[in-house]
Amino acid sequence: METTQAAGAGVWLTVLCLCVMRRLLIALAIIFVAEPVRPLERFSVHDLAFVTRDGCVNTARMRSSLDKALKSIALPTSYELIDIDKLEPSDRRRGYGTPTVLYRGRDLFGVPEPPVQSSAPS
Repeated sequence: METTQAAGAGVWLTVLCLCVMRRLLIALAIIFVAEPVRPLERFSVHDLAFVTRDGCVNTARMRSSLDKALKSIALPTSYELIDIDKLEPSDRRRGYGTPTVLYRGRDLFGVPEPPVQSSAPS
């Protein structure tokens, strides 16, 4: 029975990873389709930010999914990597959970900008 549960957990993790990657790809596609048509050369490393912190267990999986999504739409995989713990206490980005992907300062999945916090979220 334990083998069956372990196999089921592995399948669930694979499905979850694919869902995250699919959501990233769809969100990126919507952003670039909704934006005015312009050359891809204007895409800047400052347009896309990956917000994380040391010890975030989902960072590796999310970065891998983001890189795959960017490659699939022929965009560079260079983006700003932000350590949330090194931001000023007044920086609103400290209020996002980690990992988070921001496009031009907005959460890729539409989460509203958090209020200024005096300490990092748990």
